[in-house]
Amino acid sequence: MKGLLIKDFFCLKKQLINYLFVIVGVIVVSILFVLSYNFGNIHAQFTQLIDSGESTEAGVTMIASNVLLLFMLIPIACTGDITNLITDDEKASFYKVASALPVSVSIRVASRFLAGYLFIAIGVVVDVIMSMVISSLTGIISLEKFCGVVISFASIMILYVSLFLLLVYVLGKGKTTYAGVIPLLAGVIVYGWVHFDRLRAFLMDNNDDALMEIYQRTTGFMFYRSYLLLLAAVVVSFAAYTAAVWIAKRKRGVA
Repeated sequence: MKGLLIKDFFCLKKQLINYLFVIVGVIVVSILFVLSYNFGNIHAQFTQLIDSGESTEAGVTMIASNVLLLFMLIPIACTGDITNLITDDEKASFYKVASALPVSVSIRVASRFLAGYLFIAIGVVVDVIMSMVISSLTGIISLEKFCGVVISFASIMILYVSLFLLLVYVLGKGKTTYAGVIPLLAGVIVYGWVHFDRLRAFLMDNNDDALMEIYQRTTGFMFYRSYLLLLAAVVVSFAAYTAAVWIAKRKRGVA
């Protein structure tokens, strides 16, 4: 499996190089934002908004926390793109070589899943370091909440990668784009279904409180109940791997 993982990370070489620049940029911008929020222009603008009555301290804090959460999302979101891993194998017809290797189908499938999870793990490490640095510079969000967000984002990406890889085996060669889009659409549908009543109130009745409730419920879930997403990610990833192995053993040219 070690050789397969090395091959997979060579396929992800382009993403890793781009990811390095993304990491540096996100860390620098995040620290600059926090410093400006505490002492610079952003602090002055937010203070002016509070003094003029256009916003409250709670509102300003929410805006700042949203920005930081966005920064936290970027490193892990970038690690979810493993399409090159599939497309490069398809272009090289690697399955022909793989079938001649003294490696079982289950191990070949496991190497793909593990490569995706290790890529996500890199994003988790980066986000944890960012959380420790940012939480030490500001009190906008505590380290505990930051960690909850990291776990939530990582769990979502594990769910996405697991379903993406499963669909790669289900749909077969040349359907990588569809395999990447379907999990995203499914996630949007599930999220919309969970918050259907509030979304309808916001869209049909122009109820801004409904949108705020969606935000509060979403962030509250990430802060305090991220373990549920992690549990779901573990269950789905195991089920997706098992199903992918079953499919790969019955279809030729997919593993």
